[in-house]
Amino acid sequence: MSDLFALLFAIALQIAAASSLPTNCVGCSFAGRDLHGADLSGASYVGADFARTNLRDASLRNANLSGADFNDADLRGADFRDARLAGVDLRGARIRGANFNGASLAGVDLRGVLNDASDPEIRGLLGKCAGCDIRGAEIAGRDLSGVSIPGSDLRDARARAVRFEGADLEGVDFANADLRGADLRNAKLCFHNEGSIGCADFRGADVAGADLRGTLICRGNGQRTCEPVDAATLRRYSKAPLDGAILP
Repeated sequence: MSDLFALLFAIALQIAAASSLPTNCVGCSFAGRDLHGADLSGASYVGADFARTNLRDASLRNANLSGADFNDADLRGADFRDARLAGVDLRGARIRGANFNGASLAGVDLRGVLNDASDPEIRGLLGKCAGCDIRGAEIAGRDLSGVSIPGSDLRDARARAVRFEGADLEGVDFANADLRGADLRNAKLCFHNEGSIGCADFRGADVAGADLRGTLICRGNGQRTCEPVDAATLRRYSKAPLDGAILP
């Protein structure tokens, strides 16, 4: 009976703690707090500190979390659907079971995060991830087809046999990455906007056996049009000879 009372008391404390949270604050700190299961839907926590916070099974749906720090936070099972996550620090966060569908990510630090997630969870996380920091990612053999990570940093990634088929990889930095046997068929690799031309950067990357057939160059800023990129253009603007790759 005492164990049941202790459990109920702990749950009551969690509910009370969650209900006492502000719904709109800038730079506030929740670092290290236990917010397991808290309903923070629609809240605005710009620049908030959630480092080491327990947000397991919490709802942050449609919340504005721009610039927030989730370093080493427990986000397992948390609901981030349609949340705004620009400039968020997720380094070391545990995201197994978290739902990021519809969330907008720009300039997010994802180092050390992807190892904890399944392929579908990673695809949900990287559905809209422009300019994200994914350096050194351990994604060998993962199915990340269709992800959208333009301008992101994947330097030194261990991505052997990763599947990026149909992904938006425009301007991604793959410098020194291991992309042996990777599948990049039909991926968007290059861009041509307002006179500026560029492609994913493959300098120093190992692309032996990587399949680059059907890769695309896209034009325009708003209504974009994409067409196949030829091998010469891809070599020129990727800053690499692409030796050993299967080229268009």
